Amino acid sequence: MRVPLVLATLVLAAVPRSADGPRYQLADVPAELLPALSRAEGAIRAAACDAEREFGEGDPDANAARCEGAKEVGGVEVGRTSARLRNPRNAPPAWAVTYVVSTDGRKAAAVGPVAFDLGDSVGLLKPIEIRRRCLACHATLERIAPDTRDWLRRAYPQDRSFGYALGDLRGFWWAEAAKRPAH
Repeated sequence: MRVPLVLATLVLAAVPRSADGPRYQLADVPAELLPALSRAEGAIRAAACDAEREFGEGDPDANAARCEGAKEVGGVEVGRTSARLRNPRNAPPAWAVTYVVSTDGRKAAAVGPVAFDLGDSVGLLKPIEIRRRCLACHATLERIAPDTRDWLRRAYPQDRSFGYALGDLRGFWWAEAAKRPAH
């Protein structure tokens, strides 16, 4: 269950830090977590490739090569999230809230992927960088075309996903994979 970001932040603030599972840079993930991490990475890759096909920019041949063979991974939850949500349904999973909030306002290049040992599962966050095409909907309000701005206000009345610049950290792809997948 995902809860609204403000509520989740308040709830997690009351939980002692020691209650959080270990967090790792990808190079430091223990071997026993690697199979679940691999499934989480595959699920994010497939979801990101789907989004790239819908919203992509740049060289279509390079995008196609990067996405060749990407396919949905069963049994892995995957989504997108941000500290500045457009759609409240994209609130981060509880295990990711503190980290997502702590990275707001940074450049994507300064934030690497991070894995979380969640007990029975592994959580993964992979940064999403603001690219040129993203700015059509995520720049400052003054820079977004009036018709787009009006549509966003109607579709997402609580939208906070504005004010980004090229290279900013927009948010994260997240995935959660069981350490022992069901067969």
